[in-house]
Amino acid sequence: MSKVIVVGLDGASLDLIRLWAEKGKLPTLAWLLQHGTSGPLRSTVHPYTAQAWTTMVTGVNAGRHRLFDFWERDLEIYGFRLTNASFRAAPALWTVLSERDRRVIVVNVPMTFPPEPVNGVLVAGRDTPGLHSSFTHPTGVREELERVLGCPYVIVPNDWRWMRLGRPGKAREELLNEVDIRFAAVRHLTRTRDWDFCMFVVSATDGAAHFFWHLHDPAFPGHDPVLAGQLGDVLLSVYQRTDECLGDLLEELGGDVSIVIVSDHGSGGRALRAIHLNRWLASHGWLHFEEDGGPEGRARHWVADGITRLKGVAYSLFPYQRLTWLRRMWPDRWRRWLSGYELFAGVDWSRTQAFSEERRGNIWINLQGRDPQGIVEPGIEYETLRSEIIAALESMAAPETGAPVVHKVWRREELFDGPFLDCIPDLLVEVESPSQFSIHRGDHSGPAIRLLTEQEINALTITGDHRMDGTLILHGPGIRSGVTITRVDMRDVLPTVLYMMGEPVPVYAEGRVVEEAFLAEWFAAHPLTYGGVGAQMRDQEGYAYSEKEHRWIEERLAGLGYMD
Repeated sequence: MSKVIVVGLDGASLDLIRLWAEKGKLPTLAWLLQHGTSGPLRSTVHPYTAQAWTTMVTGVNAGRHRLFDFWERDLEIYGFRLTNASFRAAPALWTVLSERDRRVIVVNVPMTFPPEPVNGVLVAGRDTPGLHSSFTHPTGVREELERVLGCPYVIVPNDWRWMRLGRPGKAREELLNEVDIRFAAVRHLTRTRDWDFCMFVVSATDGAAHFFWHLHDPAFPGHDPVLAGQLGDVLLSVYQRTDECLGDLLEELGGDVSIVIVSDHGSGGRALRAIHLNRWLASHGWLHFEEDGGPEGRARHWVADGITRLKGVAYSLFPYQRLTWLRRMWPDRWRRWLSGYELFAGVDWSRTQAFSEERRGNIWINLQGRDPQGIVEPGIEYETLRSEIIAALESMAAPETGAPVVHKVWRREELFDGPFLDCIPDLLVEVESPSQFSIHRGDHSGPAIRLLTEQEINALTITGDHRMDGTLILHGPGIRSGVTITRVDMRDVLPTVLYMMGEPVPVYAEGRVVEEAFLAEWFAAHPLTYGGVGAQMRDQEGYAYSEKEHRWIEERLAGLGYMD
């Protein structure tokens, strides 16, 4: 069967693609929609980069591939550690193909650092700690690309840095430049290598939505009509540049290549109601702070609260560039000590049954035998507590309207299974729009549910957020034309791509081949097979970032809104 190229557009929304395609603004994608099969691609819970892309390329859930997020619980302490590709326990699509002697090109897919040996080329993605690192296989590919490009290679755009410095025009330049460099790199590699499979990811479609949604959407409360007149087209411009580059690439590749367009999630406006989960848990007696635990507890709480307030003052008084410089000057032991105090500031573990890191809608049970100071017994007590928390969450209402705030609370085993279940929170909370979870940790006072103030809205750097439905567009031999499909899951991508390449689907894959995208006569003439090479589990090296790399990754994640 034909070669397959998978084009990842991080955060790309199918509703935006269809809207702009119908208006003639995205001619390449419009042609693919007209002559191919398309539909929403359901993301993971939660719909964030690390888990979604990894689920897509492995065909299994996070309980089996392990990468639930950019970080995972360190079960020896009440803390977290950054993850990367070395933590991934299931083989990726390119690993399976390499083992079958198929030639691959992989560029900028998230969670691919450190680069693994493949039968071809791999250029790692956003978990790469910097251009100084060895992020390509084979070595020397970076230097080759920079000679061809005539400029430094771009792992991810520095849009987040320019936005924090108050220079959105420079952020726009960074986003468009990333699109150009990504496609130029892929064009060079596909010209100079023999290949059967190529996959690459454009990050700018996600960054443009995160940082410019308030200028794209006139209904957003922080919309500035004057600034929108200058920069309101950034999101569209990034999609248009991507569409133009995609058209050039496909023309060069010719018509014998099957095309798969995917995104890990969709995008929309940021929610303007905050839910502070630890405050909420404390209000129900499931979490206790040391401030009510005697003089020693009050002293520890005073220190933790002071750190949080001092950080808030620093952000309001000093420019981002100066704060970044100061943070880099801190000894690593200071940074870790301060981060630990912030993350679970003043929590009294001896009385706490449940807690949240408040980065997502995650709740952890303080479980005996798993957590350092666990007090909840496994079994009946654990299950009873989870049921009580679920019932309380499902009755949570917005104070100003009385409307439900929570869409669904999942027990982790309802969504995940496998050997890495303890890397996943005990409860996962999906909220109704327009709510979100606060990432401003450490301040225990105030309401558990609140609307952002006008001042907070106007000060937002990140105004776009993720949505559950990503994008799937298929085109190639046997694919139906102009058809819309539904009920496609992230795990379905790996089996479908392997089928398009005439390869057996691994028996461990949880997803399915999206049969409804193919002509019936084609599917009958090309029967689906299972088996083939590809182990279900792979050895994990557990690459540990250096102190400098750790700070660099944390800084980037903070800039993108994943952490404070």
